[in-house]
Amino acid sequence: MRKTNLFISIVFGLVLLLSGCADKKPDPKPENFLTLADLTGRVTLKEDSPGVRVIRIKAKAFIKRNDIRAAKAKAMEVAGAQAVDAMVRELLSDEDYNNNFADIEQYLSKNIQEYIVSSEINDEKKIYGGKYYGLDTAHKVNRQKVLVALQKDLKLINNSASTLVPVITSKKNIDLSASGFTFNDLEDALMNQIQTDLNQRGLRAMDFRNAVTSVQTDEKVKKQFAKISKDQFMAIVSGSPADRALLDPQIQNAEKFYTTGLSLLKQMAKVVVEVNIFAVSGNIKGDLALSLNVTAKNVSTGRGGAFANTVINVARRGGPNVIPSAMITGLVKDAYEEMQQEFVPQVIKEMSTISIGGKRLVAYELVLKDFGGGEVRKLRTKLKQGQNDEFRYISYDNSVPTIVTIIVRHAGNVEDLADKVMIIFDSAGIKAKEPIVAPDLTDLVFVRIPDED
Repeated sequence: MRKTNLFISIVFGLVLLLSGCADKKPDPKPENFLTLADLTGRVTLKEDSPGVRVIRIKAKAFIKRNDIRAAKAKAMEVAGAQAVDAMVRELLSDEDYNNNFADIEQYLSKNIQEYIVSSEINDEKKIYGGKYYGLDTAHKVNRQKVLVALQKDLKLINNSASTLVPVITSKKNIDLSASGFTFNDLEDALMNQIQTDLNQRGLRAMDFRNAVTSVQTDEKVKKQFAKISKDQFMAIVSGSPADRALLDPQIQNAEKFYTTGLSLLKQMAKVVVEVNIFAVSGNIKGDLALSLNVTAKNVSTGRGGAFANTVINVARRGGPNVIPSAMITGLVKDAYEEMQQEFVPQVIKEMSTISIGGKRLVAYELVLKDFGGGEVRKLRTKLKQGQNDEFRYISYDNSVPTIVTIIVRHAGNVEDLADKVMIIFDSAGIKAKEPIVAPDLTDLVFVRIPDED
């Protein structure tokens, strides 16, 4: 009986052991054909200020002489370059980017890390049959440094496109003597806060007087606008009717004043930010409240008009020992913190030339596995013949056995590019698997399906 129980126990233990082994899936072998689509991870970097973007990139590098470390470093370098390129595409107009992408790539590639605040690797593994090393990465890119490179060095962005003019106004001529300070104190504090913050974000925030002075190289313009008042400046921005344009006896021709004035504005700035102070109530010995309206108007395009508007109300508790300058600083700081929540990000977005679903030419890699040499040549010929404003053939690489990479530039949806290639294959009677398409992928992998015997 004991022998029988012992035998049953051994058999039962073996069954448990075998079942446990069966549940455990074997790790994927390097020779399995994994692609960048198989790489996925969680991004931890945060866009903690409007001056940076977190850009996710998947990239790969060929493993030479079985040196994984070198391949990983090269893949990270490629990913960084692609992240900076994505930031450039955000800042430039479609036409400027498409006409200069080769020069941009050559210039920025000299020191990619100068434009990247930090990077992280979310996932990594051998891919493409163990011949390449792939990375899923994220990069925090410094918008200001990229903007400066495009402006000062590459001369691809006009200064007026990154310039805005803040104007502080008060239509009620508020008397602040009871509050313990003057309106000029409040005006200067707000102006300094706005200019300092936006200048640090890569923009040129100029007082309206400095902005007008900066373009007075033409003697005629200088004569007409040398003594332009704040009211006149805001009249130009708001586009008041001609019969209300005579804000000063020196302006005799109202229509000419507006026509020339708007032309002047477009030369010196893209956006005008108007801060209109409604009221300041109370005094520094008690509670002090500030109420204002802040509006941003794009004056560089035909559509013009306000694109951002916020009403802000802030208050501070004073007392017998409060210093007036400290009270002003506190109110301005509180008001600007409110502006930073929604208003400032809208201004920064408008100042850049972000185009949702734009037509910029993006670099893609068409990866072909197990295709014959004649089939690859046929595809390349068709791609070259199909070049237009939204598609460019760049180059190809066949240095890796069984894998050929064709580099192209495509504007539009990545699925349209995939369909373009599949249609060429279908018309030539070549069977291939549909590539995996995803937002983070800039390579499309086409695997040849063997012909039936």
